[in-house]
Amino acid sequence: MAQPVMTQFWPLFPARSDGHEQISAKGVVVRNAPNAQQLDQTPNELGQADYYRLLAWDEPKHIDWRKKLGGMLLRELGGKQYEDKWTQCILWDLPEGYRLYEHIKSKSDGTTKPVKNHSGGGHDRQDAYLYGHPKGPKKRFRSPVEFFPHLLWLSTDETGQYDNCTCKLCCPTQPESEKPAAKAETPANSPKVKIEETATPPSTASVTRNPAAQIPRLPTAGSANTQSPSTRASPNVARIKPPSALVSAPLPQPRSIDQQVDSQYNKFLCRTGEVVWFYRERTKAWGLGLVVRRWIPKDGSSNRAHLIQPLSHPYMAPEKEVITLDNKIKPWLAWSAPSCTYSLLQQNNALTYEQVDWNALLSGHYGNGEAEVDASILAAKAVDETYTLFERLKTTTSNLGHEERHWNGLYFGAEKIWNGDPVRLRIGSGADIMVVTDIIERIIQLPSNGPNPSISSNIQLVGDIYTYATLPAPDPSNPPQPAQSTNIPLRMREDMRWRNQTLIPDTQTTAYWKLISSQSRLDIVEIKGRWYETSLVYVDSFHKAVKNNEGGNGIWMNSRGAAAGLVGAGTRKEERVEAFGNAVPKNTTLVEGLDPPPEVDQQKRPPANEMQHLELSNADGGFALDDFMNLDGMDDGGMTFGDDFPFG
Repeated sequence: MAQPVMTQFWPLFPARSDGHEQISAKGVVVRNAPNAQQLDQTPNELGQADYYRLLAWDEPKHIDWRKKLGGMLLRELGGKQYEDKWTQCILWDLPEGYRLYEHIKSKSDGTTKPVKNHSGGGHDRQDAYLYGHPKGPKKRFRSPVEFFPHLLWLSTDETGQYDNCTCKLCCPTQPESEKPAAKAETPANSPKVKIEETATPPSTASVTRNPAAQIPRLPTAGSANTQSPSTRASPNVARIKPPSALVSAPLPQPRSIDQQVDSQYNKFLCRTGEVVWFYRERTKAWGLGLVVRRWIPKDGSSNRAHLIQPLSHPYMAPEKEVITLDNKIKPWLAWSAPSCTYSLLQQNNALTYEQVDWNALLSGHYGNGEAEVDASILAAKAVDETYTLFERLKTTTSNLGHEERHWNGLYFGAEKIWNGDPVRLRIGSGADIMVVTDIIERIIQLPSNGPNPSISSNIQLVGDIYTYATLPAPDPSNPPQPAQSTNIPLRMREDMRWRNQTLIPDTQTTAYWKLISSQSRLDIVEIKGRWYETSLVYVDSFHKAVKNNEGGNGIWMNSRGAAAGLVGAGTRKEERVEAFGNAVPKNTTLVEGLDPPPEVDQQKRPPANEMQHLELSNADGGFALDDFMNLDGMDDGGMTFGDDFPFG
């Protein structure tokens, strides 16, 4: 069979950008994107879906936008000289901070509502929106043609003065508040309809999850003759329903000893298959590695132990190391990765682990540096851009006719997420969390010219969303007791109990987890990562925030994908170890469960010292991971290395 001819495109790169993923609205930081309600993919009670989803860089609609923008840009700047390339140009990527979302509407019978699309198709309205304009999420571009004047201004105006931009958002021809309402056309001889003030008001429309602005239709001549004000229908009272009370969903039952232990408070902070920072006795510095096994030592020498495979370059296979002290291991997202040691990698920070010529680097062709250190950094960043589903539970069919596969867990970047885990969200306040009750892979068949249809899938998490809330507690001896459902994970309840031991006497407030959305469905791009207990990881940060009247729920952890600027869900790997490529030995395997290995090389154990029995702080206080964090160096919610902190 002949191979299809692939058109070669000439890439164009945006000169600069004014895009913002977050803006400040009335002193509150909000995401410059569709809100949580608009991103919720849960069908309503009639089975109708109405939501927005982020388009990835390699999706057809995203590519189509960039092809049209690239062609218009070359035609405007290059002129007739490059006319033969007008249809062969593509914008390599959207300007930084701009993200393209698709608006999806579907009926309960599985058919999609006709929507107009800049790509054609004879629909009634377009369904792609570009967010990122500094004026906020209400100011979005609806087509490549609408965005092009702004792109042209970004590419040509060195002053950056918005007065020079002719796009409809920067230079509206008429303020929206002054725009007259559109009127329906009526025949010239149609009678005038007198609107009585005493007439029964129109029936209340049912409110959908994502209400769309609609132009009111004036009555036509025909309708005016069929009904008089005195005989108008009364409101449909049956459709007016009070909002139902939110009810949380039961937690999924653990299906393994690992899942059960990870649902408990202060057992294991790090999980098998995760990327972690760990202190290396061999180098007397911190390194990056893969947790290949964990267990509880039977001799009582420590509360927990981890077997770590250090990450490295393809020409080195470091021996595994055993970590038994809680203060010598921490999650990958707890710190921002330091810069590489080789100047080549510093100057070309877009290079990935697989693109580096490690042999040339080791041969000294690019100056001095620590190849093992740089390899571990690039390997961890590469893993952070992957995801792997594991333990398939069942397969169902959605009311839209899509196959949906349900999974018990997800390796999400450097972390391992179970059904029943709390996860941090990008939407909402930035500090809201979702308790995951289902992990769904939706299978979508794409149109194809060949005999075999193309298959695509997107991953969604279903769960209850909680926000941090407080109540006044003027009498610390008798504080209010907000109801806390057993559907809230034990880890969250125990951690909040620990926080209130400080909040109630020091701030005269009591905090609790408030349910704000039940069984929402979100794309994985809206997930920051695992949620971690403040009482175990952020003790010093918490007390400092309370002392400074900054509240008791700060954002101190990085987000998945931030280290490499990931846009979209990332790359799927069928097996977890596959995500690490050549950064770990070929025979590396992950051992589930908590059974200790047959024998542990005593030389790999760190020497016993006076800190041997220290553990992560629990609800009664104690040592915490914060003792090794440089909080003064926080960058975008994550922590960087201090100058006196060794890494190697």
